[in-house]
Amino acid sequence: MTTLIAILAAAIPTAIYGMFVWWLDRYEKEPPWLIAGAFLWGSLPAIGLALLFELGLQIPLARSPLGPDLAAWGLAPLVEEPVKALALAGLFLLARREFDGPLDGIVYGSLVGFGFSMTENALYFLRYSAELGALFWVRGVFFGLNHALFSSMVGLALGAVRYRRSGRVAVLAFFGGLVLAILFHALHNYAVRYQFAGLFFSWLIQSSGVIVVLAIAVLAWRNERRWIEQELGDEVRAGVLSAADYAEVASPAQRVPPACAVLSAASRQRDLAQPPADRLPQREAPHVFEPRSSRLRSPLRRSLDRAWPDAGSVPAYRPHRHVPPSLGLRGSSPMPEPPAPSAAQCRPPARRGAQVALPARRSDPV
Repeated sequence: MTTLIAILAAAIPTAIYGMFVWWLDRYEKEPPWLIAGAFLWGSLPAIGLALLFELGLQIPLARSPLGPDLAAWGLAPLVEEPVKALALAGLFLLARREFDGPLDGIVYGSLVGFGFSMTENALYFLRYSAELGALFWVRGVFFGLNHALFSSMVGLALGAVRYRRSGRVAVLAFFGGLVLAILFHALHNYAVRYQFAGLFFSWLIQSSGVIVVLAIAVLAWRNERRWIEQELGDEVRAGVLSAADYAEVASPAQRVPPACAVLSAASRQRDLAQPPADRLPQREAPHVFEPRSSRLRSPLRRSLDRAWPDAGSVPAYRPHRHVPPSLGLRGSSPMPEPPAPSAAQCRPPARRGAQVALPARRSDPV
């Protein structure tokens, strides 16, 4: 029961925040399989890799001159943020056609961060189940956007240089966003050490970052709406596109009722196209020829019976399936050779107009 409560406590805030981020991309939704892939990378592989690197680097870093104090608040940002950023780099390189700009980078980065925070919160809730209520409000609600904010910085940087042809610019943008994410993450870990004052300061930093990201999303909306107006304005003025259709394309809220109507109509048509099970045509059994009398048999049927004396009841005659071996097509006995033509048959016919020798008359002298 405790495990189920811990999983629900980690999943419910993540689902609410994730739906809000998905709503941000209003004009061109990203493919569901990419959204699911980004979320799953953060929730499973990224957590596993981060735990392995942290366990491997914690002891050497604690024995270094920097001491265990730096390992407590600085190791996690150095490990977790690069691991999460790998998914964004892969999307930017492999799914470049679906990585259209800063808003897409925010969406992908936030989903990777939400997956990471959900699994991390579930592990914390299971480990400290006695303090589940307090941890839920602190980690799940007040600081539930932290990992999404850090990862979205990398996605935002990649989206800003999406249409640059220089690969060097993309590399610099990636590492610039990664450094910024590590700094914000480390600042949060360092501030929460000072109890309430540190928590309040970290919450202010997170809230400021979220406000900046939302402002960038609003600017991206305006740019996309301006592109729609520029591209479709001429069609509306020429009468190719009606004003109602233009309003439906330009407003995401007006696209919801027609989309629901289309889905409902498609569902009704699919139900009508499928008849009930009792009305489905039944497959008839194959016809079996049972001769009742020899008078009803055709000459071809009688020849088949002679070729197969032990066959008994055989299926209806089909030349391409049932050919007796005696005809030489499938059996071992060869087909009989046709008789050789006679000399008269081989004589060429007389051509028209040629002189033909007539038989002698009886009155003519021999």
